[in-house]
Amino acid sequence: MPDSRKFLVAISIVVGIILFLLGIASIGFYIYSVVDALENADQSVIFWYLVFVLIGITLVAAGIYSIWIGYKSSKEENYAVLAKYSLGVLGAIIIVLILSGTFSEWSADKTRSERMKQEEVQKSMAAEMHHIELIEIDEFDQTGFSFAVHISEGAEGSYLLKTSIDDGQAVFLEEAEEIELDSSKTKVIRYVSFKQLFQKCFDEFKGSNIYVCIENTGAKSFFTLESQLILIKDKQQTIINIRNNVRLTSAGKTEFSLDTFTNDMEVKVNDFRPIDR
Repeated sequence: MPDSRKFLVAISIVVGIILFLLGIASIGFYIYSVVDALENADQSVIFWYLVFVLIGITLVAAGIYSIWIGYKSSKEENYAVLAKYSLGVLGAIIIVLILSGTFSEWSADKTRSERMKQEEVQKSMAAEMHHIELIEIDEFDQTGFSFAVHISEGAEGSYLLKTSIDDGQAVFLEEAEEIELDSSKTKVIRYVSFKQLFQKCFDEFKGSNIYVCIENTGAKSFFTLESQLILIKDKQQTIINIRNNVRLTSAGKTEFSLDTFTNDMEVKVNDFRPIDR
């Protein structure tokens, strides 16, 4: 029995040291992976690899316990039985932890692989989709103006055409509509009335310090008209498998100035000038 006890003491201490070192290595692996991921677009390992921290903490605690129980077994015979059962439990825990870590790493690798595939698909589709080449003011008068969005050749599909007009202080107009495009170049013409453009002055912006909206005030204001063309469904239905399609957006803008006078719930436009950039 004495020899058997010495064997248990030695095994417990050796196993404890190994578990402790493995725990430190597991935590260190997580730290290394996170630091490495900070330089990449995909940082999912920060979440997926947290299991290695939990594994590391458990292994360190188990290692310290195993060393302690081994030390106590060398002093008191009663602890030898406890050390024997503890080694068995530790073995089962280690197997569970190894399986958990393996599954976690497999899940993280699978997620990274899927995201990389999506990024490649997005790059390809972003290169092939229609793009906004130019936005120009077509015609204008005292009631409103029309503008043309010139769109390049590109992949056939459904696109969302968004338009916004702002003066740097506030957004006066926001519109969005779905359009169908074939593979050829096209020009989309839209009309904006000044009544529509300045409607917010008398509801949402009423009482604000936006100069063009203040009653009995004349103003010279500069506006930016921006359009965005967003691919929402291509002919092959590839887009439906992409969770984040920020790359599949093309934008263009133009600018114009207005001389206005605001009176009696109306913004009267005295002069309209497109700005060449």
